Amino acid sequence: MASRKKVYQFFAQEISPYSMKIRPYLRYKNIPYETVIPSFQVHREIIIPRVGLSVVPVIITPEDKVVQDSTAIIEYLEQEHPYPPVVPPTPKQTLVSLLLELFADEWLTIPAMHYRWSKPEHKKYIALNFGFVMKEHTSPLEQMENLEDFKFYSSIKNSFPFQGINENTIGEVERSYQEFLEDFQQHLNKYPYLLGYQPCVADFAFFGLLYAMLYRDPVPGYLMKCQAPLVASYIERMNGAVLSPSHDVIDGKAVKKSVPPDKQGLLPGDEIPETLQPILHRVFREQVPVLLDTVKRVSQYMKDNPDVDVLPRIIGLHDFRLGDVTSQRGVYTYPIWMLQRITDYYHSLSPGQQRMIDRFLEEYPGGQELVQADLTGCRVERMDVRVRRAEPAKSKL
Repeated sequence: MASRKKVYQFFAQEISPYSMKIRPYLRYKNIPYETVIPSFQVHREIIIPRVGLSVVPVIITPEDKVVQDSTAIIEYLEQEHPYPPVVPPTPKQTLVSLLLELFADEWLTIPAMHYRWSKPEHKKYIALNFGFVMKEHTSPLEQMENLEDFKFYSSIKNSFPFQGINENTIGEVERSYQEFLEDFQQHLNKYPYLLGYQPCVADFAFFGLLYAMLYRDPVPGYLMKCQAPLVASYIERMNGAVLSPSHDVIDGKAVKKSVPPDKQGLLPGDEIPETLQPILHRVFREQVPVLLDTVKRVSQYMKDNPDVDVLPRIIGLHDFRLGDVTSQRGVYTYPIWMLQRITDYYHSLSPGQQRMIDRFLEEYPGGQELVQADLTGCRVERMDVRVRRAEPAKSKL
């Protein structure tokens, strides 16, 4: 009797960008999985008892191990299913992949939250997508109504000002995002993925935010398809669509096209595509100053609050800049954990590799400062959607 295939349970929602970061990864790696769209009962009886919070994505392994958080899930599965790898084997490409993953997960949320919650034209569509889960036992039309009565829905809807989205910044948020779309489209005109001809971990992060919130949501989806159709096509390819002719005819039969050797894999020689430069400059111009200030703020908070073990998700406000506009946004603590992965990777390199990275980062303001940032005062560990100090909090006694 044949052994039963080991299948992962994948708890996810289509509207969740971090759920959608995982789904194409599972498909790309050919990992057997069953999608579970969690009901209130599933949240109450499975996710909350085993994770601690009502969150997605979550996977339960064939061995009944629970892994939560999109970044942690990919890290875990890369160990269990190493081929084909999505983490580049070379220093520059690994660093750029980590930087772009952080950009997608923690900065593309700004235009994503703006377009989702600021555009009344698609209000009913957004409400319906939340209502599918939150009001699962009512009719579809009823699922769109009175969602503000649900604390979860209201908390998400009302959180976007902490992203720095307000009447003073909306124009710059839209301008910056539309410039990003054009920059990304120019890159995709030459390469199908961020680092060449196969996806890296950053591609899955890009897909998650772009697909779940900026492609599916009607207003930004229309914008993307009209202004940057190559980006929309990238989303569709990452989601499994085959858009170009895939077969030749040989002896009267359709035979799958072979891929030339120079159109396979990541770019050779640890090369970073020149067409990524505008996006990388955007990362260092917009997000990196916020990350560097976050290091200072979180370090000071942890010093001033030695008894606090689990850090609040937001610890106040700080300034940020988009284009010509300066405003304020929340000081988010979770990005410290993702930045920590970058600085830890940099410090794991040999002195020669570090010098190579330093030379590469010379053209980016704040580049060397970022990878060499001193995080000793704010070392954290991830727990659910929050972080805790890496060392136990000091006793008040």
